Amino acid sequence: MKLKDLIEKYGDQEVLCWAERADESLEWVNIKLEPPKPKTVWDLEKGDKYFVACYRNSTYTYDMRTWGNGNYEKAGRETGILFLTKEEAEKDVERKKVETLLLKYGGRRWFNENSENFYIYYDMDIDVVDCTNTYDFHCQGPIYFDSEIQAEKAISEIGEERIKKALFEVR
Repeated sequence: MKLKDLIEKYGDQEVLCWAERADESLEWVNIKLEPPKPKTVWDLEKGDKYFVACYRNSTYTYDMRTWGNGNYEKAGRETGILFLTKEEAEKDVERKKVETLLLKYGGRRWFNENSENFYIYYDMDIDVVDCTNTYDFHCQGPIYFDSEIQAEKAISEIGEERIKKALFEVR
């Protein structure tokens, strides 16, 4: 018999079982069974909790909501604005803020075959944020700059530590 079948048959019951203690005696142990938590927002089912970042009164709030399988929730999941935890939502907001600043300092999201394509990277061997360019391949996700000077200015203005934390998750 599977656990699912037992729950259907007996409902939400407390489970007691014997466990051997370190001194080799036996004692009753109480085991509470909980449903598995979703691993990603794509695993959310009716009744699961999730978070969404909202901008209110000049600040971000992180609202916990309950999945109801509605169109708003499905659209939010498809566009990447729903999160399993408040911490994930907070990190995503900070990442987006840093990316927006990179764009402010001359960055662009598209690879341009008619110009240089400098982008920012993190070198973990020497713990430094730097920039380089590429001619032969397109990278997924970076913000490109037309010159090394633009990229270095962006790093300087935003701050290397903030970029490390927000874009590369260096703690």
